[in-house]
Amino acid sequence: MASSQNPMAYLLENGLRRVESERPELSNDSRYLELKEQLLRDAEGHFREIQATYATILKTQCHCGGQLEPVDHDFGKSGGTIYDSVIAKCKSCGEAQAFQFPKEGFISEARSAMAVRDYLQATYGIDYASAVRSDLEGRAVRH
Repeated sequence: MASSQNPMAYLLENGLRRVESERPELSNDSRYLELKEQLLRDAEGHFREIQATYATILKTQCHCGGQLEPVDHDFGKSGGTIYDSVIAKCKSCGEAQAFQFPKEGFISEARSAMAVRDYLQATYGIDYASAVRSDLEGRAVRH
């Protein structure tokens, strides 16, 4: 089971549980279970990469000696490499600095998510992405 400390894995697992509750036969499908476990492992690895990125930024000092704090986070691609791009702002002087870290975990997680999505679609006719999106949208409206 995914930890609630890892929001990515938690949301993925929650969406898969919803699909599994509607299609109990998935609990006996070894290929599905294998793909699901790989996805959750990759999500955990990606989350650890993001934590390491933030830890690196928090250890880095601004040119004024102040503490940097991440304020914006996005992914980008340059020359075939996916980057975790973070903007950090100094708590002392307010100056912003940009950091880019190459990310392998993002690629692994995306590939695993697509493998689960494709398998569910081809084998069971389940549109996993739409089911998760509708579940998330339903939660956003209620809260």
